[in-house]
Amino acid sequence: DMVDQVEEDIRQIQEKIRALADLHTQRLMVTFDEGHEADRDREIDQATAAVTGLFRHAEGVLRQVGTEGKAAGGGGGQADARVRENIQRSLARKLQSLSMNFRNSQKEYLIRVKAQKTGDDTFDFLSEEKNKPDFGLDRDTGFTAQQMAVLEDTETLVQERDQEINHIVQSIEELSTIFKELAVLVIDQGTVLDRIDYNMELVVESTKEGITQLEKAEKNQKSARPLKCIAFLVAMIVLMLVLLIMKHAPSHSSTGSSRRNLRRTARGHFTNLQKVVIDQRLRGLRNRL
Repeated sequence: DMVDQVEEDIRQIQEKIRALADLHTQRLMVTFDEGHEADRDREIDQATAAVTGLFRHAEGVLRQVGTEGKAAGGGGGQADARVRENIQRSLARKLQSLSMNFRNSQKEYLIRVKAQKTGDDTFDFLSEEKNKPDFGLDRDTGFTAQQMAVLEDTETLVQERDQEINHIVQSIEELSTIFKELAVLVIDQGTVLDRIDYNMELVVESTKEGITQLEKAEKNQKSARPLKCIAFLVAMIVLMLVLLIMKHAPSHSSTGSSRRNLRRTARGHFTNLQKVVIDQRLRGLRNRL
């Protein structure tokens, strides 16, 4: 998994930065063993190159994560693409922070090495006449040949430190390039997250509007106005039915056939009343749905 590779690179970078800081401290200690100092310089160069290589490897893997995220988004896996982009941004921030710490460490080491070199340069004026010995004694400075040899060794050491300073400057420049590239990754992923935030705001607004509509529907459903209308219509129908019955009520001289006709008429009106009531209820249910 590429994410695991980047996290492993970050872990190794942290360890090597701590080890490199210890090497810087040991190298800056004053010693008289030139071989030991040369070994320390080689170790510092190797550790610096290793850290820079890890930064470049992690950056390349991060770019692959972003490329696969875009491919997944184009293939329909937008949710997976967003997760990849968020992971990429988080890891890029970690690398950016480590890169900044490493650059500061290298700059501090460079300043301290230059300070030591400045102290050694105070003896350079003594080496200008090193090729003018006279019977083992320098005519102008009064130093013996052995002392002049020590000055030559000091000059060689200064040159080596100049080379070391150049290596440090080069590593800082490489880190600056990596830092800028990581910053571009962070900015790109920030733009993606801004779009995600905007979409989330739209979802929240749509959800609020839906809740408002549901509340209105619930109020309309609980309203008693349709029921009151139905009850009023039923009462009016019953009243009209009673009036109709009273209008066609038979007298004492009416025959049995008139009574039967009246009953048939009443049954017909009652059936019509049932149909009206059922129709009103069906309309009320449809309005609720």
